[in-house]
Amino acid sequence: MHVAKRVCSQPGCPTLVDAGTRSGRCPTHERQADRARGTRQERGYDAAYDAAGRDYQAKMDAGQRFNCWRCGKAVGTRRGIDWVLGHCDLNRSIIHGPEHPGENYATSGRTGCPHPSHT
Repeated sequence: MHVAKRVCSQPGCPTLVDAGTRSGRCPTHERQADRARGTRQERGYDAAYDAAGRDYQAKMDAGQRFNCWRCGKAVGTRRGIDWVLGHCDLNRSIIHGPEHPGENYATSGRTGCPHPSHT
């Protein structure tokens, strides 16, 4: 089977990568981009964030249900699959609660936070 190729998305890099890769970058430029993002702690995913996620999961395991803070619809009970712990788009140290993964991953470039605490 032939896999389609394209040039690395990093300007000036001639390396061919499989078409359809998540970033479109070659392994070298993918590592560089990852390092430039900073560590997970530098991006706001610290011990307090981890503890809050465990707390929400424990509550769900005990039968409590939560709604996505972005859309208001119910989230499932499997962390990482049904829900992720959402934080403020403006200040990552503020945790707002469970949200649907797709809504969390679509926050790049947002300049405002829709959480009721900001209105």
